[in-house]
Amino acid sequence: MNLREAAAFMRVSERTLRERAKTGQVPGQQVGREWRFLKRALEDWLATGGPAPADPGKVSETAGQLYLPAVEKASHATKAGFRDTAFAKNRDEPVHRWVPWVAGFSASFVGEILDRELADGRTLGVLDPFAGVGTTLLEAAKRGCDVYGFEINPYAALACEVKLDAVRHKPAEVRAVANRLESALRARVSDMTCEPSSRPPPGFRTRDPFFSPRVERQILLLKDFIADEKKAWLRKLLRVAMGSVMVGVSNYSYEPSLGRRVSAGKSPILDADVPRILRDKLQLMAEDIAVLRTADGRSARSARSVFNEDYLSGATQWLERGSVDVLITSPPYLNNYHYVRNTRPQMFWLEFAAEAGDLRQLETTSFGKFWQTVRTDDEVPLAFEYPELEAKLSELRGLRADKGAYGGPGWANYAATYFNDCHRFCEVTAQVMKRGGLVVVVIGNNILQGVEFKTDAFFAQIAERAGFDVRGIHVVRKKRTGSSIVNSSVRVGVTKKQTALYETAVELRLGRGT
Repeated sequence: MNLREAAAFMRVSERTLRERAKTGQVPGQQVGREWRFLKRALEDWLATGGPAPADPGKVSETAGQLYLPAVEKASHATKAGFRDTAFAKNRDEPVHRWVPWVAGFSASFVGEILDRELADGRTLGVLDPFAGVGTTLLEAAKRGCDVYGFEINPYAALACEVKLDAVRHKPAEVRAVANRLESALRARVSDMTCEPSSRPPPGFRTRDPFFSPRVERQILLLKDFIADEKKAWLRKLLRVAMGSVMVGVSNYSYEPSLGRRVSAGKSPILDADVPRILRDKLQLMAEDIAVLRTADGRSARSARSVFNEDYLSGATQWLERGSVDVLITSPPYLNNYHYVRNTRPQMFWLEFAAEAGDLRQLETTSFGKFWQTVRTDDEVPLAFEYPELEAKLSELRGLRADKGAYGGPGWANYAATYFNDCHRFCEVTAQVMKRGGLVVVVIGNNILQGVEFKTDAFFAQIAERAGFDVRGIHVVRKKRTGSSIVNSSVRVGVTKKQTALYETAVELRLGRGT
């Protein structure tokens, strides 16, 4: 049904229904500028009474997670046509909205770039070395491109794989498992003699209990249901669904980093209707698959590969030399945002990790590492010559030297490690790109101990040394969320002037003579 028909069916105004659909209170799907509603989904929603009234300690709303607050975007498109990159725009996009993510960029940003490159009708090979939850890969696959992604975080890699495979599965299959899950899980939850076979991950430790007892029992019974599912892809889909909502029913939240709800001024969640939350999530996934399957048949025909490993060490092993036409990505920034730690709940509860040590390898092989992993090492030098950058690192290293790892010396180690990985990234990428191939890297400036690093400008210079032509550095986002970086006493030190944070799209082409 369209908006008018659905509003008449629900006996509410079109404006009310539109607003409730936008906030996820009513099941609906936005297709372009129009809203579409499944009568069956609305009937189910009405049958369960709609959203439960507010009840302290109980979840009654859709559990959105990991989205950063909206920020100011560039006032107009650049000459290259690059617009706002904010991932938060994906929350209304079919399939993209399955797994909220703190990093990455919007589907429309990727789509505009790809559409320009596809103007001559070629079939492109598209690469994202830091695939996250698959924005670049999905948009490229929808356009019939062959896609290749590297993602070191196994939870994000799972989300990529499931999204890319979704077009090959029927929505009815997902609706059936949604209804079956709700029925079976509700029956097991109601039967107090039903003991879960699954157990909480012993290596996962938090200051407060991650789940309240009633919620934890439901999550464990959910894990039992997932383990019993016979179809491999549905098991993966169920795991992605569980991972996407589990923090929303826990005693923790993203503000934007993972922390206790009480620290953010919120009450603990004592209970939640997990069967209904998962059913609604799966029904939304089914709606999105229906949209994906009817939009264009090219997606099902494209080749796709997602590698759950480090791009810097795996690219030349899995990709042929000169095989990539377009690369669109956003690497971790020089802001020490700890992606591994912020997905700890999913890593442990989805059984990607058993002990804390299992995360150590991810931390030490992630792009740029983290300050925590290199701060106490001997002085880390640049692995390449770049006098201007070396001077900046020397300035940083001399600040608050008495604080050691917590002062300039520790942060200079982190910055040097980061730029060494930028250098290695450009060398590896030059090997897998076609001559004249397009590379767009979304990156921003950063502040360490009060010292501004124009990371985008440094990166562009490093890329030139690897044989790339810099076609432009386009501002796509201003006032990037980063008050924790700007105002942190550990990272800022003595700041003498106000420095704005921004994001740019660094546009490169591999030189013909490289």
